[in-house]
Amino acid sequence: MNPAAQDTTMSIEFERLGQTFAARIRGVDIAKGIGPAEVDAIEEGLAHHGVLVFEDQHIDDDAQQAFIQQFGPPHQAVLKEIASDHPHFYDIGTVDIAGNVREKDSIAELYMRANLLWHTDGAQNQPPIRLTALHARVLPPEPPPTEYADMHAALAALDVDTRRSLEGLVVEHSIYRSREQMGMKMSDFSEESLKARKPVHHPLVRTNPRTRRKSLYLASHASHVVGRPLEEGRALIERLIRHATQPRFVYSHPWRLHQLVMWDDSWTMHRATPYEGAHPRHLRWCGVRELEAV
Repeated sequence: MNPAAQDTTMSIEFERLGQTFAARIRGVDIAKGIGPAEVDAIEEGLAHHGVLVFEDQHIDDDAQQAFIQQFGPPHQAVLKEIASDHPHFYDIGTVDIAGNVREKDSIAELYMRANLLWHTDGAQNQPPIRLTALHARVLPPEPPPTEYADMHAALAALDVDTRRSLEGLVVEHSIYRSREQMGMKMSDFSEESLKARKPVHHPLVRTNPRTRRKSLYLASHASHVVGRPLEEGRALIERLIRHATQPRFVYSHPWRLHQLVMWDDSWTMHRATPYEGAHPRHLRWCGVRELEAV
């Protein structure tokens, strides 16, 4: 590490926000670009805090893209239902990139509504999404918070026998499982989306490569436990999601304009909270995938 890079990382600080995880990060200006030392410091922060809040990031699409691709292969935005004008971005909120309000009960609006469910981005992919970054471009005067759940702490809080019983279990994840809970049908998806989003399998318990801590790996996309009766597996998944989203494991993030929030999808879940206001809400989503199948 060269001295200049070392000086830069020494200025990066973390301030805990939640009870068990989530932190505000200081000392990073995404618009100016980051180097390997900053990337490593951010990776370390994500490994220990799970969710990082970057304040006052006045960035455009190019800067956001340059930032996220430092952390791995950018996720291809293949879902035409919420496609943006950028190959790696989705538009999250009540309007699209052109500022047009999503029509109530339209496929795009139903898709957005599913974000109210507790989920992990990209769990329905193989390889799954590893990190997500969401940048606030337009917010209402009182923006709805986004809630995050700490699945390291949730697993650790289970009794020893229960933790042992979960080791080795494999869960099938599917975009259709989460969207059917919001009233969508297979016929609502484009042919391209159906080809790109086939069900995948992931372990129920994952290990963080940096910290070696184990966590649950859950999402509204989680359909059933492989090798178990459908309803039995779903009951287990639903019970674990209820456990992992108790207030003691949750951080509720109050949004501010120009914030970028980044999180590690391997050990956190999140959900949007309801918003029915007339003022537009628009955030730009991007992510990077794991290098290998999980």
